[in-house]
Amino acid sequence: MPLEEDLYKSLVDESKLYREKVPAIWLQKFTMLGAIIVFAVTKAEPAGQNSVVAAAILSLPIIALLLDLKLGEFGIHANVIDHFIIRNFPDPPIISEWERTKWGLGSNPADRRWIRVRSVITVAVTVAPTCIIAVLSALAARPFLPPGSLARYLLMSAICFCPIYLAIGLLSIRTLLFRR
Repeated sequence: MPLEEDLYKSLVDESKLYREKVPAIWLQKFTMLGAIIVFAVTKAEPAGQNSVVAAAILSLPIIALLLDLKLGEFGIHANVIDHFIIRNFPDPPIISEWERTKWGLGSNPADRRWIRVRSVITVAVTVAPTCIIAVLSALAARPFLPPGSLARYLLMSAICFCPIYLAIGLLSIRTLLFRR
């Protein structure tokens, strides 16, 4: 049927569009990282609006985290589209098999292993820049905070955040992306 074929093509295009947004999000994160580095290299002596500068610097890890959530949203949406295709377009069977394989649900054990490796790499390259941004932001904000205040715990907090965030990212592989 032409209508079903058009729906299938539209769903595949939408799923592809979500996957294409991922590099743009990574570019935004690396731009933030560059901004931190440029700021740290070119900053003058802290003066005047110290709390505003510190707040701006410390907002960067939060923005990076929100971008990571957006990446997760893209992955979930692509997953939902592909599962819809599996359920509603059984013919030809190769389409459903490819959609299952793409999400690590196929029948070939080697494919499933490679999909898991791909997913771990995806989480690592998403989480690592956010952790780097958190640590560098903590370091860059320290000169703008009063001595003995939050500055003392800032770096330790950023470092402790990273393994927790990595664990959450790895858990998301199984619970969000590879759901059946």
